[in-house]
Amino acid sequence: MDNSNIPLSNNQDTAKVIVDTASVFQDNKIEEYHNNVITKGDALSFTKLIIHYEEKSDYKELQKYALIMADKYNSGDGCSQVFVNIVAMNNNNEYYDISDFAKINNKAKNEALKYLEKGAKLNDIDCMSMLSDIYRNGIGVEKDVKKADELKRKIENL
Repeated sequence: MDNSNIPLSNNQDTAKVIVDTASVFQDNKIEEYHNNVITKGDALSFTKLIIHYEEKSDYKELQKYALIMADKYNSGDGCSQVFVNIVAMNNNNEYYDISDFAKINNKAKNEALKYLEKGAKLNDIDCMSMLSDIYRNGIGVEKDVKKADELKRKIENL
């Protein structure tokens, strides 16, 4: 039987289901994920920390683990998350989309770009895609279509 069209019960709404799903991690599980990221660079544990901390808009705490993934384990996912965290922490703790990059100060922009560039060197598609969008549209930087096209070609050749 296909349950996709059955409405949620009267006491549930979609937002509550999403929040409940994101908040299922118990404190002991969060500590386990912390340890797995620190000691093993475990990508699945890192993803669970992203879900947990973004739900709370706690980009500062998430940044600790993103930096470990990016710097210690050369993770492209870590690099792209460092970028998001820097933008959020310099934008009233909010990140909606890449256009928020234009709103932050130059020092933060330089640091955020450093991590996208590192991720691009690691062949991380998310980092290359974000960098391409930034340069193609001149989001917070001088527009550079040539650089954007180089990144696009690199993605296509992966």
